[in-house]
Amino acid sequence: MANSNTPDKNDSRGKFIELFQHYESKLNGQKDYAGHAIQKTAIQRLSNDINFPTKSNEDWKYTSVAELLQPDYHQPKLVDLTTEDVKPFVFEGLDVYLLVFVNGKYNKALSSKDELIEKIIIQDISVGLQEDGLTKATASEYLNKWASEANNSFMVLNTAFGENGIYIYVPYGLVLDHPVHILNIAHTEDEPTVISPQKIIVAGENSKVTVIETFHHLTNSQQTYFTNTVTQLVLKRNAIVDHYRIQDEDENSYFINNTEIEQMRDSTYSSYVVDLGGKLVRNNLSSILKDSGTMTNFYGLYVGINKQHIDNQTFIDHAYPNCNSNELYKGILTDKSVGVFNGKIIVRPDAQKTNAFQKNHSLVLSKTAKMNSKPQLEIFADDVKCSHGATIGQLNKEALYYMRSRGLSKKEAISVLKQAFLTEITDLIKIDAVREKVEQMLVDKFKEFTDSNNELLN
Repeated sequence: MANSNTPDKNDSRGKFIELFQHYESKLNGQKDYAGHAIQKTAIQRLSNDINFPTKSNEDWKYTSVAELLQPDYHQPKLVDLTTEDVKPFVFEGLDVYLLVFVNGKYNKALSSKDELIEKIIIQDISVGLQEDGLTKATASEYLNKWASEANNSFMVLNTAFGENGIYIYVPYGLVLDHPVHILNIAHTEDEPTVISPQKIIVAGENSKVTVIETFHHLTNSQQTYFTNTVTQLVLKRNAIVDHYRIQDEDENSYFINNTEIEQMRDSTYSSYVVDLGGKLVRNNLSSILKDSGTMTNFYGLYVGINKQHIDNQTFIDHAYPNCNSNELYKGILTDKSVGVFNGKIIVRPDAQKTNAFQKNHSLVLSKTAKMNSKPQLEIFADDVKCSHGATIGQLNKEALYYMRSRGLSKKEAISVLKQAFLTEITDLIKIDAVREKVEQMLVDKFKEFTDSNNELLN
C-alpha cells in the first residue's frame, strides 16, 4: 500500500490516506504553507511506519479499536451555530474566557477571544506557523514531534488532519483572573466524520491559569463521529495549571484523547477528568517531570452504561528528586459497559525523595459489566514514599438497607449511594459552578440507570 498511489481501503490506514488525498485536492494552491508539510509527514508515517493498535499491543489489550476504524470517515463540514446553541454548555454564574470549537475548528464569532488577547497570547496554529515568533517556534516543535517521532498512531492521525488548532501562551507572572473555557461541540448529521482538535498551551514562569475543556454534541442523530484530540501543556518554572476536561459526547461517538504535560522546576499541574459520554473512550494522559520540586495531581471519574467502553491510561515519569504526585480515579459501571484503568508511575534512580501515590476504585453494578484495573509502580530509587492500589466492588447492602429504613425508595437510595461514591472526586473540583454542573450531569446520567442495572443488589 505504501508504494501505491491508490490506497487499499480494506486497510484501515488506507481509508484515512484516501481521505487525506481528497483533502489535498481542495487546498487550492495552499500546499506551500508550513502546516501542510507537517501534515504530509504525518500521513506518510501513517502510510509507511505506523499501524493502528490491536489487542495484541500490551497497552491496548483490553480495548479494541476495530469498530472505530470501520466507517469511511469524512472531514467535518462548516456549521453555523448561534449563541443559543452554545448556551446549554456554558457554566451558569461563572465568568470565563470562552473559546468555541465546532467540529474541531475555532469559531471566533461565538468566542470571547478579543477580551482574552489583551492579557495573553492566543493564535490559530495554522496562522502562527506562517509568521515568525513564539507561536511558530513552539507550534512547529510539537507538531513536528507528533508527526515525525510519535509512535501513537492516533496522535499522528490528528497531526495529519488537524486544522485551525489553537496556541495559548500565558506570560511570565500573570495570574489569569478567569478560567479559559475551551468548548468543543460536535455537530454531525449526514456522514461519519473525523474531528481533530489541537491545542498547545504554555504557562510561563510564575503564571497561574485554569483551563476547562468540555466536549459535547449538538444533535441526536444516529450517525457515527470520531473525535481524535491532542492537547499539549507546558508548565514553565513555578507555573500552576488547573486543567478540567469534561467529556459528554454522543452515545454513538468514538473519543480518543491524548494529553501530554511537560513540567519544569517547582510547577504544579492538576488534572480533573470526567467521562460520561461516548461509545468508546480512550484517554492517554502523561506527565514528564523535567526538573525537581514539581507537583502532579491526576483525578478522574467515569460512569458507563449500556455498552460504553471507557479506558483511562495514565503515566507519570519521576526523573528528578523531590517531586510529588497523587492519583485517584473512581468509576461506576453497569449493563454491559467496560472500564479500563492502567496507571503507570516510574521513579528513576536519581529521583530520590519522591512521593507518589495512586489509587483506582470502581463499582460494578451488573453481572455483565467489567472492570480491568492495572496500577503499575516501578521504583528504581531507595529514598521514596510510594504506594498504589485498586478495588473493584459493589454498593454496600447494609448502607442500602439503612437508607431505605429512613424512607428512601430503593431507586432513590441507590442513586444517593452512587453519587456519594463519586463525591471524593467531585469535592476536589475547586470551582463551584463546575462542580455543580458535574454533579447535575451525574444526576442526569444516573436517571438512565434502570432497576435491572442493579441486579447485584436484588
